[in-house]
Amino acid sequence: MSVIQKLRLNLRHAAKLLLPVVMLSFALPAAAGGIKTDIDPASVSESRTTSLGLYVSAKEAHQALLDNPDILLVDVRDPVELGFIGHPDGMDQNIPIMLATYQLNPDSGSYTMVANPNFVAEVDALFAREGLSKSDPIIVSCRSGPRSGVAARMLIEAGYSNVWNQIEGFEGSTNDAGIRAKNGWRNAGLPWSYKLTPQTAWAPLSQ
Repeated sequence: MSVIQKLRLNLRHAAKLLLPVVMLSFALPAAAGGIKTDIDPASVSESRTTSLGLYVSAKEAHQALLDNPDILLVDVRDPVELGFIGHPDGMDQNIPIMLATYQLNPDSGSYTMVANPNFVAEVDALFAREGLSKSDPIIVSCRSGPRSGVAARMLIEAGYSNVWNQIEGFEGSTNDAGIRAKNGWRNAGLPWSYKLTPQTAWAPLSQ
């Protein structure tokens, strides 16, 4: 576990003890989980939308994690993507929603991906590990937003009520040259790493 992750975990436990007292003294921000965003839900593409309408940019997600250590950040990409491309610093865990196969899809020219049947159960396990409830905030992220949109919708259907889609993802959207350089966590110059730990790596549940 990195120093940043240890600090966030310690702050998270302290925040849980102080939150009831703080809530008695003043009202929390209007945004769910105290997360601030300037994103207009009407501007979000359909593949990234959710019924809750909670969206953040990469920079907003990073600031939210600094402001509130109780927020979970889950990267839903295939574990191989994280190993070769990297992941956000401060990520709580990689829990893939889809897994790559070695079967080529001739139409897309890429390898076929299959669903992780235990995605929601693995998020449940993470929340249990951290002592959180389904009303606590979680930010989900992928490469560029659509997969995390699917993940967010699945979690909402499973009863999670404070799910935020980081709509830019880690690599961001493509520019006119087809390069992922328009937005996203890494393009924003936010801290990231290739290194995983036993706590942040995917821990698949038996089917």
